[in-house]
Amino acid sequence: MNSNILQAVVYIHNWGESSDVVDILKFNSNVISVFHIMGGYSYLIDANFDSKAELEKWIEHMKSIKLSSGVPAVTAIKTQKIIEINKNKSDFSLSDYMEMDNAYHFFILVDVPHQDEHLIEMAKNSQRVSSLVHIQGDHSYVAEVICDDYDEYRKFLRDIKQLESINRVETQEVISVIKYRNQILDESGKLSTPREDNREMYTL
Repeated sequence: MNSNILQAVVYIHNWGESSDVVDILKFNSNVISVFHIMGGYSYLIDANFDSKAELEKWIEHMKSIKLSSGVPAVTAIKTQKIIEINKNKSDFSLSDYMEMDNAYHFFILVDVPHQDEHLIEMAKNSQRVSSLVHIQGDHSYVAEVICDDYDEYRKFLRDIKQLESINRVETQEVISVIKYRNQILDESGKLSTPREDNREMYTL
């Protein structure tokens, strides 16, 4: 992990449907991946910034987006700094997500009082866990889980909850993947990487 780059998981909640918000996220060079999720927020974002000042400017820009009625499009933003990458998908692309139509795709937020070696070991040994990052803020870890069926997911969730150190677990189901590791679908439906986006840093 590059200590010179501020890497973060960012949550955004928007008011109604706003294509402007999605377009900005798709083509913004700070935004590496965008997941449309169900839960308290609309989008989970993997982003990186050169400094806290750049992050602050980015947040101000997102909050300045207005709907045609003049109402702010973005109603809430939460940022959680990434402390450590415990597991990630080394060879994965947007096309891989597009090909798993029947899979169950979740992000699981886990609260533990300290760095939990049992959780990390469990995640590293599980084929269901695609990524696990240690984050700073309201939660301790965010894990990406992909299962073939819902019963498989429920069993995995029970296994996590059996760990004595776990305080709380929150699930966010993924509706769609809008951008992944700088890849998007262009107007013709083909995979494309925005030209102005030359960053290679990612965590999820």
